[in-house]
Amino acid sequence: MKWASFVLASILVIFLGYFADRTVFSSFIAAWSVLFLLYGWLVFGYRHISTRQLILAGIVLRLLLLFSIPQLSDDVFRFLWDGRLTVSGYHPFLHTPRYFIDNQYNVPGLTQELFVRLNSPDYFTVYPPVCQAVFALAALVSPVAVLPAVVVMKLLMLGFEVCTIWLLWKHRGKFGLPENGAAIYALNPLVILEFSGNLHFEGAMICFLLAGFIALQRDRIVPGALCWSLAAASKLLPLMLLPAVWKWLGWKKGARFISFFVLFSVVIFSPLLAVLPNILESLDLYFRQFQFNASFYYVIRVLGFWLKGWDIGEYSGPALGLLTITGVLWLALRVRTGDSAPALARTLMFSLFLYLSLAAVVQPWYVAVPMVFSLFTRYRFLILWTGLVVLSYSHYRGGQFQEHYWLIALEYFFVWKQLVNEEHRRVSTLTAQYYP
Repeated sequence: MKWASFVLASILVIFLGYFADRTVFSSFIAAWSVLFLLYGWLVFGYRHISTRQLILAGIVLRLLLLFSIPQLSDDVFRFLWDGRLTVSGYHPFLHTPRYFIDNQYNVPGLTQELFVRLNSPDYFTVYPPVCQAVFALAALVSPVAVLPAVVVMKLLMLGFEVCTIWLLWKHRGKFGLPENGAAIYALNPLVILEFSGNLHFEGAMICFLLAGFIALQRDRIVPGALCWSLAAASKLLPLMLLPAVWKWLGWKKGARFISFFVLFSVVIFSPLLAVLPNILESLDLYFRQFQFNASFYYVIRVLGFWLKGWDIGEYSGPALGLLTITGVLWLALRVRTGDSAPALARTLMFSLFLYLSLAAVVQPWYVAVPMVFSLFTRYRFLILWTGLVVLSYSHYRGGQFQEHYWLIALEYFFVWKQLVNEEHRRVSTLTAQYYP
């Protein structure tokens, strides 16, 4: 039975990684549903399979995607563009892609064919140093051809992923991690397809973030700060978690951690300091102009149309951002110095969940980040969300680029329902302990 399950999972992953068309939502969601149900059964239901076998299966499924061109995202073409600029001696943050086309720069690999596949040709790039290093290495190996460069990036991403799995496996039974924590991550379809398949660098960020979290649990401040700075140099999201970590470490240790984090970050980000205005411009445009798979943001926008007759996103967006900052700081203040690893992980998980709940853009792969921290806790609603979040790909159905709000509502209904159920069980258990 387990071998038949692995074969079926392999077929589905190959289909989703090589042949699925995001504009044909029906076939995509059918294959995805079977794969996610199979994942749930293997990891949580089937008892005649070891954790080692599940982990090995997860790595094999990643290897199957090694030679695929990402099907569900076109971000990879910007990766290629940035890398080819770097190896040709151009700063990738200095000009937009359109600048090079309009001024007819002769940069190897920067062709009109590649340019038309970019999703934001008029924006400065926003990918931090770790990402840029990977892009440059891929371009160095393959300055013109697409597939070899993609394979190089996927090999590096596979390295990050295997490191994450190894960390979860090595520390099973510690810091609140369950015995099957590594298997939950290794075999998760969203993680496999979005990181090893579509090359989203949250996979690298999770690797460094997890390494930093574990280092801090072992009271290794300097390695923890280095890993946290590398995580921020993969994606900027870990910056949001610093107040909670500082509070957990205490004033003295926290100040030492922040000092080393700043030192490492200045060194790593130093090539970008001169072009910081360009980065901030693109980030500002991203947060102001894009909306995708949001929850509370969409509800407020509907209320705005109903009450005002126009889109109040110009005001609700900054207000929700301020609310996110306030909520994250409030969660950080509730952290007790020296508390357990599950307690800190719970704070980090809910901080990220709050951010995603109030954000205007919630891409599917974003959900994998709080899901990793949920493994250190008893909460499992985020695992369910990794299965439901792909309903947002209905946005691309028929090539119309239009939200299907009833599917988004369905996604968030079941996520919040599961969270409420888990919280109710937690409170009931605590009540029973104190009032038997």
